[in-house]
Amino acid sequence: MHIRDIERQRYAMKYIYPGLLYLLVVLIVPLLFSIFVSFFKWDLIGDTTKRFIGLRNYIDIFEDEEVVKSIFVTGKFLIWSVGFELILGFLIALFLNRDFKGNKIVRVIVLLPMMMSPTIIALSWKLILNYDRGILNYILNTLFGSGAGQVWLGPQFAMTTLVAIEIWLNTPFVVLMLLAGLQSIPTDVIEASLVDGASLLQRIFRITIPLLKPVFLVAIIFRTTFAIRNFPLPWVLTSGGPANKTNVFGIELYRQAFTYYHIGYSSALSWLLIIITFALSIFYVRITLKKETKHE
Repeated sequence: MHIRDIERQRYAMKYIYPGLLYLLVVLIVPLLFSIFVSFFKWDLIGDTTKRFIGLRNYIDIFEDEEVVKSIFVTGKFLIWSVGFELILGFLIALFLNRDFKGNKIVRVIVLLPMMMSPTIIALSWKLILNYDRGILNYILNTLFGSGAGQVWLGPQFAMTTLVAIEIWLNTPFVVLMLLAGLQSIPTDVIEASLVDGASLLQRIFRITIPLLKPVFLVAIIFRTTFAIRNFPLPWVLTSGGPANKTNVFGIELYRQAFTYYHIGYSSALSWLLIIITFALSIFYVRITLKKETKHE
């Protein structure tokens, strides 16, 4: 029996090896190569000599004014977008958790943005927001007179517009998570609060939100890690402009790699991004484990 099990494992491994080889070639090798390159001064234009410089690329990150600005822009984008996604997501989840006619249809409509490609969404919104031919300005000019339309992707509104579209695109993800959390809350807890005469707001703030804290934490970590690495939406909409007002970290990384061809420096930037994402994930795991330990 033992020999037969070994033979089965060997037979199964024949089908696993190609997948492992693909993972090694496509993921592991480039990662290791990028670590190696990040310790070198290596440009593809100008002086193309590859020179070992140790941690100089990593030190230069915090001395590079454009990179530091992109970090602050990313932080601003992150706080506003994730904050509003959590608030709106919770309110929509509360609404969808009720039993009403057409509930399933409304759920599908709410979740539609999440099912679409961010690039296609960005292109669609870019057309909608076009100053001369966009449908939004056409409606505003028709209703409120000529001049009511705005340059939505100009210096004044670019970041606000980007955040608004990001919220519209990713709030459904938060809704889905919180709705699942709401449906897992025991009904007897809600019924007991009704018997005690708790108002709607009391039930929300003293029962629902405390019970949903783990779900909120997961949603925050997921949305934070994805928002930090966001590239398609800001790149297609504004390419980081105007005047670098929407130049998030992902766009700055792209520019260093594929506009300036600073291969070593851009590799260091990419590893900084990986480290930040990994640190957030570790933080989430530690918080979760602490909560589980307390409950035990």
